[in-house]
Amino acid sequence: MSLFQDIESIEDHRVDANKSYELADIIFLTIAAVLCGAKGWKAIKIFGEAQLDWLKEYGNFSHGIPTRHSIGRIIRGIKADSLVSCFINFSNSVRKSDSKEHISFDGKVVRGSKHTEKDALQLMTAMVVENGLIIYQKETSTKTNEIPVMQSMLASMNIENAVITADAMHCQTETSQLVREGKGDYVLQVKNNQGKLLKEIEAYFHIAERDFPKVLKDNYFHEVEGEHGRINEREYRLLAITQWFDETEKFKDSFAVVQVKRTRHLNTKTEQETSYYITSLKDDAEKIAGYIRGHWAIENSQHWVLDVTFREDECQIYADDGAVNLSTIRRKLLNLIKAHPLKDSVAGKMQRACWDAKFRAEILFGQKSTKA
Repeated sequence: MSLFQDIESIEDHRVDANKSYELADIIFLTIAAVLCGAKGWKAIKIFGEAQLDWLKEYGNFSHGIPTRHSIGRIIRGIKADSLVSCFINFSNSVRKSDSKEHISFDGKVVRGSKHTEKDALQLMTAMVVENGLIIYQKETSTKTNEIPVMQSMLASMNIENAVITADAMHCQTETSQLVREGKGDYVLQVKNNQGKLLKEIEAYFHIAERDFPKVLKDNYFHEVEGEHGRINEREYRLLAITQWFDETEKFKDSFAVVQVKRTRHLNTKTEQETSYYITSLKDDAEKIAGYIRGHWAIENSQHWVLDVTFREDECQIYADDGAVNLSTIRRKLLNLIKAHPLKDSVAGKMQRACWDAKFRAEILFGQKSTKA
């Protein structure tokens, strides 16, 4: 499905009297402007006026560019769910079903959207770790509301043959059930919100170290990274679940528990921490280590880019669905930018798109850079 086919599938809820500007044109204008660094309605208007001839190659724009207030009103008025559906359709069209995907779930707060009348926008995002593709996002009302939101996302997504990772908040029996019902696997961190399970896992590893250390040695993986006095060391130990456990039975098809000992060496200082995970996977310690380490890629590959390159936290739009719709557009653009084969950073590609109209069209439409 092309960009314009995606856009034209979005329902226009405006009354006829307010349709001087076509909805698809204004959405396209906004997407192209944000690609070139626009953060607000005024910047989108300035981009549109400067690039009107280029915009007309792909849309009608028979009435030119609306005022910044009109742009804001039109984008805010789009139902967030319809824009997300358009975004999901594109994401699913480029997913590869022939490989085992690692899908990482994480929440993010758009800090600039906070207003005296409204809390900051909070979003739950699902990302394919292997390629950084964002395949779903959904708004959450509060931090604790992330649990049912993630569960609703799992129930409506294609997660067959995928490995699902999430932080300790989402170590829930219902979540494990939904993952397995969707024919996926899970690796979930265990903390005090599952206090009984955590104590059982800690005790089991203590018994293993004392009574059968060879089992731990056979299911062990060690990795070290860093330089110049800053070294990160991680040790992974895996134990298959046995009848000794009580709490693990509550987690659908749970197969193993994992201990991760992290040691951080910073010059003369050393810090240590130990964390635990439960998984339905039957892989070895090295393979599961990759999923645990890869989970945090959503912080580095997505959140960092959105905050530093798109400057999402600086965007102070908050009214109606304006904040969530612009967040959806940024994530769609992040997918499009990463999909372009040019070997450059996200920031580098955005800068090139700002200066080079042909490259901008390649980002938005693929190699076919003219209107069909």
